[in-house]
Amino acid sequence: MKFNLILLMSIVCTSAYSLNDRYFSRSPKALLMGDAFTSIADDEYTLYYNPAILARHKGLSFWAINPQITVTNILSESDKFSNTGSTTGDFVDNFVDTPIHIGLNASPGFKLGRFGFTAIVNNQTNMNVVNNYTPMLDIDHHYDRGFIAGYGFPLNGDLAFGMSVKYVQRESIFGTYNLLSSTTIDLIDRISNADDVSEYSDLLADAFGKAEGSAWGVDFGLDYVKRKGKNLFTMGLSILDAYTKFNTTSSSRQSSVQAQPLKANFGASYLIKQAGFGVLFSGDIRNLETFELDFSKRIRLGSELILTPALSVLAGLNSGQYSYGIKLDLGAVKTYAGIYGVDIGERANQQTSQRAVIYLSLLDFNFDV
Repeated sequence: MKFNLILLMSIVCTSAYSLNDRYFSRSPKALLMGDAFTSIADDEYTLYYNPAILARHKGLSFWAINPQITVTNILSESDKFSNTGSTTGDFVDNFVDTPIHIGLNASPGFKLGRFGFTAIVNNQTNMNVVNNYTPMLDIDHHYDRGFIAGYGFPLNGDLAFGMSVKYVQRESIFGTYNLLSSTTIDLIDRISNADDVSEYSDLLADAFGKAEGSAWGVDFGLDYVKRKGKNLFTMGLSILDAYTKFNTTSSSRQSSVQAQPLKANFGASYLIKQAGFGVLFSGDIRNLETFELDFSKRIRLGSELILTPALSVLAGLNSGQYSYGIKLDLGAVKTYAGIYGVDIGERANQQTSQRAVIYLSLLDFNFDV
């Protein structure tokens, strides 16, 4: 089947096997900085990290077209992806305990003064085959469409408060499935004999049980900014999805739309800048809302080396997993490319996923008004 099974399932499926990886979207800059972004997020993805940072914004900014692709880094597992085999058994032998990730998203939007609006278009697919003897396929998929709108309120001195509301419609497939069951074997056979790629989505949804639902959500944040010349120190606290409860409206197998967990995050950063050259350091402590998570999984560290106003080199450490890449900003056109790692297990270093990200933003403009 030469990679077909992976591509076909990804049409309807995304993942992270612990809830720590379930977000509506991530900034490509953040991913390449270890996702240590709670106190920095002044780019197109502010509302995904900390709405209080909107209080820093002045004028008008908008970004009309900004697709982002994230995929498993096949270069690190080139032998597996070059020959997936032709049977379910071959696939299991080759990919057991090898996470597969495919993500496609876009977040067009604008900021006007301290107000921000961002559309949500997020299709993520993660799969993982576990257990050689009774092979099971973990799937955690969500396809989200909606919006986030928020405002940053300056408080006394250098402190600001932010709040955002969101509305999201979600399609999802979530669960663990026996790859050797008659249902799955029949599915693979039907997919292999399907004449039209449009049939794959219906076949997979029928076999694994697709659920649909919607939710309103609320986020809160605090932002502290201290400037000294061109140097900048920031701290941020965000409570994301303080209340985001999905109501399942339809389901092909009485399954439910996945929950969107609350996340409380704290971060700090320091920017040293001089004559177009600069260095940015950042750090986050994530998931303050739970005491069960290993402390090492909470830590994010990031850095940016600003070589010119147009070119930066990024690096970071996300729960012990390295990331690195480049940013090229030509004004109306901006792009990021790089490699990043994610610890997707419930415990530290239980399982990791190595991924690549490519981002392109067109018609990206900023005006002082």
